[in-house]
Amino acid sequence: MLRTFVTSALRSVCRQSPAAPSVIPLVHRTQRANLVTLACRPSLLPVPSLSSPATPQFLQLPGGLAASGSPPNTRSVTKFSLIKGKRKTAKAVLKRFKRLDWGAWIRTHSGRQKKLFKKSSALRRRLKQHVFTNATQSWLLDKMVTSFWRRPKHYINDPYRPYHSRNEYYATQSKTFKV
Repeated sequence: MLRTFVTSALRSVCRQSPAAPSVIPLVHRTQRANLVTLACRPSLLPVPSLSSPATPQFLQLPGGLAASGSPPNTRSVTKFSLIKGKRKTAKAVLKRFKRLDWGAWIRTHSGRQKKLFKKSSALRRRLKQHVFTNATQSWLLDKMVTSFWRRPKHYINDPYRPYHSRNEYYATQSKTFKV
C-alpha cells in the first residue's frame, strides 16, 4: 500500500506527458535513516526540484542531501542476514586489519608502497612497520566482526606470534607468566 502511495506521488512530481517518453519513477531506500531518494528519467517537461515548496513535505529531502544529490557513504554491518538472520562480518576489516590475541588490532601504514622513490630511507623503513589502532577504532572493529574472528587463532609459523602476548601489563598477562 505504501509502495503504491509513493509511486502515485512520484508520478505527480515527475509530470508525465503523453508526448514524452515513458517516465519511470525509481524508489530506493538508503541505509542511513531510511531516507527515500527519488530519481526520474529525463522527460521533455521540466521536473520541479525536491526541495521546492510545491513538493509534498514527506517527499522533501533534508537540507544536506538536497544540495549534494546523494547521501553520504556509510560502512555498516549487516545486522540480520536474509538466510539465517545472523550478523555478518565486514570482509574489508579482515583484509586490512589483524586482531591480536589480547584484543588490539594492527594495520599497515597507508600508502606504504606508493611513490617510494620520493620517500627518504627513514620513512621507507617506518612504512614497513605496523601501527596499532586506538581504543575507539578497536571497539568499532570488534563490532564489525563476529565472535569467531574475536577468538584467538593459532596458525603454523605465525609471524605475529611474539605480539600475541602482552605480559608487561597485569590485565593482559598470560597465566603462566603471572607472579
